[in-house]
Amino acid sequence: MSCQVRMVTTDGDERVVNAEPGQSVVEAAKQADIILPSLCGKGTCGTCVAQVTSGEYHLRPFEDDALGASAPEGSALMCCAEPTSDLDVALPFDSSRLIEQAPAQREAEITSIERLTPHIVKLTMTLAEDELTGSAAEFEAGQYMQVRVPGRSELRAYSMSNVSNWDGTLEFLIHIREGGLFSTYLDTQAREGDVLELEGPQGTFGLEENGMRPRWFVGGGCGLAPLLSMLRRMAEWGDPQEARLVLGVNTAEDLFGAEEIGELLDQLPELSVTVAVWHPEGDVTAQDERFNYVEGSAVDVLRAGLGEIDDEEEIPDIYVCGPPGMVTALEEATTAAGVPAERVHTERISAN
Repeated sequence: MSCQVRMVTTDGDERVVNAEPGQSVVEAAKQADIILPSLCGKGTCGTCVAQVTSGEYHLRPFEDDALGASAPEGSALMCCAEPTSDLDVALPFDSSRLIEQAPAQREAEITSIERLTPHIVKLTMTLAEDELTGSAAEFEAGQYMQVRVPGRSELRAYSMSNVSNWDGTLEFLIHIREGGLFSTYLDTQAREGDVLELEGPQGTFGLEENGMRPRWFVGGGCGLAPLLSMLRRMAEWGDPQEARLVLGVNTAEDLFGAEEIGELLDQLPELSVTVAVWHPEGDVTAQDERFNYVEGSAVDVLRAGLGEIDDEEEIPDIYVCGPPGMVTALEEATTAAGVPAERVHTERISAN
């Protein structure tokens, strides 16, 4: 017998869907043409976390780090929660972030594959013209596209690092992972001119209107992609508030994106950049002399920065994207520093 799932957004908007036995909340919502944020679909990224306020459910296996350290009591991953009774779910975003139609199906041609480090590839694609949207690439800074693995049914999600444009250009930063379905294709088979199927844009990770409050961005690995998109959007709109970018890398050879970040320093006078190098062998400072280079982790840098704040009005909005373990550690640091939960925006990167 099916169960009713009542979902309520932060501004009080309500949606009700029916979940069949064995269906997750994400799957039940999609069946009703409501697209909930869900990057991995398998309990590894934490994008779909929400608070269950009443009802019972069965949980599929998931990674502990995916839930996050700052999730309120009763939180669960909606891609893993299978209702066994009627559920009430409090969604952690307002109704403007709900997508109530199937994501757009697009085709895009690979126009460039650039190896940035031994493990990071910059993939550039151009959308084919569509009857409804033309050739433009329209999305909010911080969103992602689902890319179908050639020859398979599976989709893999990647955040754009650029901003909306009329040319149909999409830029992605992709970690080549051993055994990764799409990254293996990208590493061994992909060629310029290949045409791939995409779904989206999707996702609720993005800039929040906050007046003149500072914005801090903290990234690890390909978590830089949506942060670059947000900073580029700030530059495009001439946002004047203070901004900080903290990028955590393991070694000097893992640092990438220096040219793009350097361009942002030219465009955003209030932007400062710190690169935290865990193992500082090699000459990392050759990348850009305007960066502040420190030994340690992005968590160390964030914790030190928050410790210097004396006035509550100076507490920034913090945007974090990276591997689950790093994001959890950063959430714990912001909680310990007394940063209000509504000022901390996170997205976890899952292995693809």
